[in-house]
Amino acid sequence: METIVWPVYINSNHSRKEGRMLSIEESVEEPKIREISQALRRLKLQYTVEHEKSFPGSWWEKSGRVVVTHEYATKLELLRKIANTIKINRVSN
Repeated sequence: METIVWPVYINSNHSRKEGRMLSIEESVEEPKIREISQALRRLKLQYTVEHEKSFPGSWWEKSGRVVVTHEYATKLELLRKIANTIKINRVSN
């Protein structure tokens, strides 16, 4: 399955209305595309980074997005894995 992951989906500084999909506790503060890429590499998932894309809710900001090929049951499961991996990476750095 292919899924688009926007940084706002896991950003604890944004509200659900602004596009966050995880709870505050599960989310990470200001995730970068680079961190999402590192997490996906660590999870051994195929992905493509598209740097020049803008999240529709904030069309003026080129936040970029990642297209991920995965076998998880749901998008939320994937997002939780990514956010958790980013948290682990931040603690170990």
